[in-house]
Amino acid sequence: MIGRQVSHYHIIRILGSGAMGVVYEAQDTRLPRSVALKLLKPGRLEDPGAALRFKREAQLASSLNHRNICTILDVDEGDGLPFIAMELLDGMSLKSRLAAGILLFEEIVPIAMQIVDALEVAHGHGIMHRDISPGNIFLCRSGQAKLLDFGLAKKVIGDGEGSDGLTTALGGGGSIHYAAPEQLRQKGTVDYRCDFFALGSVLYHMATGVRPFDAPSIDALVTMIQHEAQVPMRQLRSHYATELEPIVDRLLAKQPADRYQSAAAIREDLRRLQPPASSAHQRRRTHTRDLSVAVLPFQMIGQRRAGVSAFRDGLIEEISVRLSSLEGVSVAPPRSIRAMSGKTILEIGRQLAVDMIIDGTIQTSTEGLRITAHCVDAEGAVIAKSIVIDTAADLTLRTQRVAAIDLSSGLSSSIRVQAPPEAGESEAFHAYKRGQHQWLTSCYSGGWRVALEHFQHAVALDPTFTRAHVAIARAYNFLGYYCLMRPVLAFSVARESAERALSVDGDSGAAYAELASACFGRDWDWEGAESLFRQSLELNPHDANAHVYYSWLLTLVGRTTAGLSEADAAVALQPESPVIQVGRAHTLYVARRFDEAVSICTGALLTAPTYVFALHVRGLCFLCKGLGAEAIADFEAVAALTNRTPFYLALLGLCYGEFGTREKGLALLEELNEMSKEAYVHPQCYTFVYAGLGRNEKIEFQERAYEHGASPLNYLTPFVRELYNLDLNRPTHREQMRLIV
Repeated sequence: MIGRQVSHYHIIRILGSGAMGVVYEAQDTRLPRSVALKLLKPGRLEDPGAALRFKREAQLASSLNHRNICTILDVDEGDGLPFIAMELLDGMSLKSRLAAGILLFEEIVPIAMQIVDALEVAHGHGIMHRDISPGNIFLCRSGQAKLLDFGLAKKVIGDGEGSDGLTTALGGGGSIHYAAPEQLRQKGTVDYRCDFFALGSVLYHMATGVRPFDAPSIDALVTMIQHEAQVPMRQLRSHYATELEPIVDRLLAKQPADRYQSAAAIREDLRRLQPPASSAHQRRRTHTRDLSVAVLPFQMIGQRRAGVSAFRDGLIEEISVRLSSLEGVSVAPPRSIRAMSGKTILEIGRQLAVDMIIDGTIQTSTEGLRITAHCVDAEGAVIAKSIVIDTAADLTLRTQRVAAIDLSSGLSSSIRVQAPPEAGESEAFHAYKRGQHQWLTSCYSGGWRVALEHFQHAVALDPTFTRAHVAIARAYNFLGYYCLMRPVLAFSVARESAERALSVDGDSGAAYAELASACFGRDWDWEGAESLFRQSLELNPHDANAHVYYSWLLTLVGRTTAGLSEADAAVALQPESPVIQVGRAHTLYVARRFDEAVSICTGALLTAPTYVFALHVRGLCFLCKGLGAEAIADFEAVAALTNRTPFYLALLGLCYGEFGTREKGLALLEELNEMSKEAYVHPQCYTFVYAGLGRNEKIEFQERAYEHGASPLNYLTPFVRELYNLDLNRPTHREQMRLIV
């Protein structure tokens, strides 16, 4: 087409191409101006649907006149070719801009407000766009944002929302990644609020650098958009969490009634995000790759006690070391800090040329210490974040270490460099984050299937993505320990995935921890697993999960003191984590310290009443203590929360039988039988129920359990030990008991 003339337009060069049409730069020979000329692709000329879309775009877009909507100059046909002549824009599409990386906060809000203005005008004319996406938003050099391509748009006031053949999975060329759930259902009413969902997807993409929904296949993508929540923005870009995330979350609501109901309401909330001058400097710095920090000596207030000065100096030193380990963060040396005594924050910032200053106080009393730390913007002397912790009064190195961990973790979110993922890794990284989000929110209730799909998609996109391989290994270890698939197979896959991770990064402590767990679960190789756990912790002594897993192994083989020490180390690293706290409770359960374990689980359930692992461990403790009503209540709750997973149904059946509700136990046997016709049910599930009912079939099913493989942790409950005592002459039982006891 280059060099040809269509009507009175001389085509100069191609500007871009979409699913339906090609856009060229052309010269209007009647008027001295350049235009953008859109023509249907040759292969689409005989397509009635494409022609209808093209006609609709011309009709609807030409009826709108707004500074943020691309102006239609002419609609006609020349040499049998229908065309649309539009204003020629100077700049780039938002899609091209996103390819260069995430946008700054100061860029996102103005673009969003302009697109909202355009939508308000379109909706006011009864027109919904139906294809808001980065490819259809143009960023002019002048700073204007323009909404393009009304090819999927529809006039909705006065003519209803009948089917027109253009909405079938957006087969008309629309951007399915940004489509609203109701657009993909292909039934029911679709109104202007689908544009708000798409706007939310675009805002998410601008802020994080990746789309909120992505999957390796169209079917999986449609399912994700309709039923799954996006990964919270704070997990990808924490500095946008308190500002932009609530707006994006509301825009991305699955039900139209839960979204904004007008463009004006969106604009009002966006207007509140206009950053004050005092915070603009800090936001700009979060996108640089070199942020400097000075940690000042904390001021001591209250009672004077011997040893507090030394405690304070050691605390500051450890905080400095931990902050300096953050990527892209440098910490001013102590010698330069000592020379700043008596100076103001502004003076210290200028003289040390640092961006952030950590300052604070240590208040002493007979009860303990209260440590307050402030993260201060050195340029504006504005506090960005404050942390307050209370510690024991013993002034030991352990107390100092725990305080340093708490303070560093709390402050790091304010000073961590928020660098975008590398261009070639962004899709794999986001697939991994989707999997992590799914795993953390619903692994017990069946979400592990979707999480695994995301992890596997991540390694398909990037086979060198170590963390994704580790995540796959962790998932399969979970499947093995909870008997959700044949354990010997699950642990084998976990081992292979951990080994793949180590083939990429031989220093991955997390990979060694998962390899140890697989060795522990599949082979019952205590010595081999311990060696791998030690290797994991040598590489990463701050991995709380590895400390917990190792504590289970040590306690299992009778080294209770060492096991509890590892569990304590895990809690010292992550004292606020319910996962780690309940992991320690499980160690106490294995050590038969039931009351302590129950106390920890109950505390965790106060803040997270649906936490399955806490109910699981507490239920086991109640079972061992003979508290039938309490055990049944916990396992009934767990069975409901996990969509009646066979493993938990079996433990519930055990409780029913143990505590006199045989009819319910027998009913659960029937339920397991029905489940086994369509899904895997591990033989040990039957062992649990038959043991509760006091029936000899438990031995038969226990023998089958060995063939399938089984977690050694499942052999710690008293009823299983009693099972062995019934028939210790069986070779299999005798060998397994030799390993356990």
